Amino acid sequence: MKYWWISIIIIAMAALMVVCAWLLRKSRKASMITLFVVSFALLIFKSIQFGIERSIHHYPIEFSHMSYFILGATMTVGVKKLRPFAGLCAFISGLAFVLAGIFSPAPIYEDAENTFNWVSGIIQHEVLLFAGLVIIFNTDRYSIKDIWIPIVGIVIMFIFSVLVYKRIIYPDLADKNHDSMIIIYVLYGTILKYVLPAGTEVAVWLRVITIIVEVILLGAILWAFYFINNKFYDKKIKKYPEFVGNNEEYSAIALVKFLIKKVNDKKAAKAVSADLTQVEGEDKEENKSE
Repeated sequence: MKYWWISIIIIAMAALMVVCAWLLRKSRKASMITLFVVSFALLIFKSIQFGIERSIHHYPIEFSHMSYFILGATMTVGVKKLRPFAGLCAFISGLAFVLAGIFSPAPIYEDAENTFNWVSGIIQHEVLLFAGLVIIFNTDRYSIKDIWIPIVGIVIMFIFSVLVYKRIIYPDLADKNHDSMIIIYVLYGTILKYVLPAGTEVAVWLRVITIIVEVILLGAILWAFYFINNKFYDKKIKKYPEFVGNNEEYSAIALVKFLIKKVNDKKAAKAVSADLTQVEGEDKEENKSE
């Protein structure tokens, strides 16, 4: 394997991400703050990057591209119901990249236009893996009743990708990016082309089997996400009692709520102060009349 050293880098970084997530296991507060900072940084960086790359007709069309914005927007704004979906997207994107990097590292290097692109690409995907792990293990207990949210979200992502592929959305999308949409390979069952000899045509029957396996795998991942989250959360609150009840949120919504509370507290304090002043004034008037 020509680029085996890239596989080593990816494996080493993935191990580092797992260790970092594990180190945060005792503190929900530290996990939430770290998630907010990481997600906000990714959101800003990817917004600037794709804003610049519009000039070369490169848009956020891949599953991982969308995961950056879903994670970034969810954690920055603070939509709690979408957190499992954001965590799932981040984890799938990160894990898929790690597996692809292990078994087929060449495209990561050869498709990159320069050193910065493949290095930053590895770092960004590994950060997605880290964020997914933290959301699964270090934040909250998610109800499987809400499993419909990630299902609907993933379906919307697939529909969006098909519309892009049909050039209904982003009709000026660069051919290089249009012809290499991994999410389309997944949808059409041709993802096996990455492990088959170059130029091999994926037979129809093999594509059908691949799609069936993908659907089963996605269902298993969704179920495992909630099952593992619930199991580890229940164990966590037994081992670290201080973890339960620690429900701090660090987001735009949390900031707005905090500011509103501060304003209301200030108004209430002024009202109490005014009432006390009025009472004191009335007492003085009564004393004078006596």
